[in-house]
Amino acid sequence: MTVRRACKLQFYFSSFFLVVLSVSVRAQEQGSIQDLLRMQSARRQEIPQLSAKTFPLDAPVDPAEYYVGPGDVLALNIWSSSPVQHQLTITPEGTLLIPNVGVVDVRDKTLEFLKKDVARRVGSRYPTGEVTLTLISPRRIIVQITGDVYNEGKHEVSSLERADGLIALANTPPSNLVDRQIYNSVQEIRVSSSLRNIVIQRKDAMRVPVDLIRYKATGRTKYNPYLREGDQVFVPSKREMKLGIGIGGGIRLQGSFEFIEGDSLSDLIAMGFGFRLNADSTQGTFTRLSLSGEAKEVRNVNPAAILAGNEQNIALRPGDRLVVIERREERGAYIVAIEGAVKYPRQYPITSSTTRLSEAIGAAGGFSEKANIKAATLTRARLSPQGSSEEIVQERLLSARSSLGVQDSNYYFTETALRLQGELVSVDFHKLFVLGDSTQDVTLRNFDKIVVPQITKTVYVFGQVLSPGHTEYVEGRDYRYYVQEAGGYASEARDGDVKIIKGSTRVWLDPSETKIEDGDYIWIPKERDYPFAYHLNTWAQIAGIIGTVATVALLVNNLTKP
Repeated sequence: MTVRRACKLQFYFSSFFLVVLSVSVRAQEQGSIQDLLRMQSARRQEIPQLSAKTFPLDAPVDPAEYYVGPGDVLALNIWSSSPVQHQLTITPEGTLLIPNVGVVDVRDKTLEFLKKDVARRVGSRYPTGEVTLTLISPRRIIVQITGDVYNEGKHEVSSLERADGLIALANTPPSNLVDRQIYNSVQEIRVSSSLRNIVIQRKDAMRVPVDLIRYKATGRTKYNPYLREGDQVFVPSKREMKLGIGIGGGIRLQGSFEFIEGDSLSDLIAMGFGFRLNADSTQGTFTRLSLSGEAKEVRNVNPAAILAGNEQNIALRPGDRLVVIERREERGAYIVAIEGAVKYPRQYPITSSTTRLSEAIGAAGGFSEKANIKAATLTRARLSPQGSSEEIVQERLLSARSSLGVQDSNYYFTETALRLQGELVSVDFHKLFVLGDSTQDVTLRNFDKIVVPQITKTVYVFGQVLSPGHTEYVEGRDYRYYVQEAGGYASEARDGDVKIIKGSTRVWLDPSETKIEDGDYIWIPKERDYPFAYHLNTWAQIAGIIGTVATVALLVNNLTKP
């Protein structure tokens, strides 16, 4: 019993010692972790944080392009009858500790290479299982940016960040600052900084070019690579670019771009995002200036054939220009509006310059039974209804150029205002549609408006008559008949100045210049009532003229006496 008790006591003591040792080790590890976190926190405070915003992925991670590094968290799965899963973190030394396998050096290794290497190593240990390695949490890295950016220096970013993301971050002012001057400075830098001559210098002194224009045009990530620890990104200014290359015409993105050595004509077309729909891609004009700028070489090229590889590409030089021929687009939403007494009044599509008046009326189903064909009008818009108010103001100012007197100017301005609302086209609907005169079949234009009024069978008499209003129309009767039907002249009527106002055009005419038609108006003005001073002034002027004439006559008579 004594030996057995002694063994039990020794076992309990050993267990207690192991527990105490385990707790102590864990406490030390916890303290080390806390110290490490404090060190990381202190280090991060030394790095300028421009924004707390996280940039989302623009595409899935490409294992062949992504280089793993310290801090990356990986998931190792062994798929077998008894699946095994490990979450692994790459150590600060750049190694990966795989349970039951050992240490794997991952420095300067791509994720693709690491996947294959780990699968081979672990597969030899677990030959019956399928091995997969997956990146589940990318690390944070420190990179430096200099040059034409708002905030130079070191920045902490994700290892999935590309060069353009770092540049955008460096050109983002602190979120807690709202300053117009800072905002303007950032905007100027964004415009002035280079987009094609950016350079990433790696820790091993390798220089990687960055071309954001080509990246946007082609989507090829080699022009905008992932960043790595210790990278130094240099962004030069466009001012350092003496001369660029340009493209225009039938291209989606016209403009000038920075030149870099190795640019070709096909690259330039790609930077312009290809051809427009109306472009003639088989015709282009290529221009190259001499060094003095006083002479130029111009040649015709076939951009489509160059892109297809059927013609030799052209190596570009600074100042080169390409203009792709555009086919002129003549198509449009040409319409004519038909209103009034037709069977189907509405808007109708027409061609740009071949649709006739008779075709439009035919499309509308012809005239209705109540159509007053004689009074129909065709109005043409002087300015597009979709035009701006500036166009109307300009037209009015141009129309005001005249040397007319006050009375004529007022009349002219009134007519101009009416004209801007729509200009009448000289066409006789009665001659065309009743008498068959084809010379009246005018060509319609965009936004023309046809108005066909209904037959009213009345003539409107107003002004100085006893019973103004509509009177029944009787063909062949003159204005006196309708005045009589309206009760005759009032006491103050000026019957010598009666005017006929045409119902279709509202033009004022003397009775001798037209005949009364259905829908016309008859206007009888009022006698003018002038004050006594007006008559006195008139007689005074007459007397003055008579006196002047008498004086001249007397003077002449005296001079002619012998």
